[in-house]
Amino acid sequence: MLNTMSSNQFILSRAKQEDIPEITRVEYQCFPPVIRELFMGCKSEDDLPLMIAKNIRDREKDPHDVWIKVVDTTTGRIAAASNWKVFLNGGAPSDSDETPPEWLEGETLEKASKIMSVWSEARRKENPGPHIHLHICFTHPDYRRQGLGSMMMQWGCDLADQLFLPGWIEASTEGNFLYKKFGFYDYMPMGGGMSGMCMRRDVRN
Repeated sequence: MLNTMSSNQFILSRAKQEDIPEITRVEYQCFPPVIRELFMGCKSEDDLPLMIAKNIRDREKDPHDVWIKVVDTTTGRIAAASNWKVFLNGGAPSDSDETPPEWLEGETLEKASKIMSVWSEARRKENPGPHIHLHICFTHPDYRRQGLGSMMMQWGCDLADQLFLPGWIEASTEGNFLYKKFGFYDYMPMGGGMSGMCMRRDVRN
């Protein structure tokens, strides 16, 4: 059940390495320019090859990393995706902290580094034991309001419940309502100069 979920039009499954380029392009379409630049290192689509390569490297080296995708069966397009970090045997190690794209420079690099450092420090402090972290979740604008975010959240929460793990999210204001539908609650301000909340979901026994 956790490997594949489906509706009449959409199928959710674990993403493969060859899906990362398309997933990264979808991610780019989902966020405003300031987020693209800070977190993806993309001032324009010309920078996407750099971020695709980074996402592939990160996936290869991180044993906790799980990407899932939702595919529109009528077109074959990836309509949505999310990245989960599953820490089964303890808290997140420091080498799993998110780092800015290495090609960022100047004030943009300084700002991105500060945000990611604050978030990583809080995440490790508040989650010293095993947990599941929703790193990012997005749906292409063409497919919003069709339940794809809920499909991905249901998958992640089912996984957490089967493994008896609490959950953690650095949640945007836009995503807060969806996450609360699945048992997450506001835990502390996100920090780093960004609006939003760190959210927790308790272990379900």
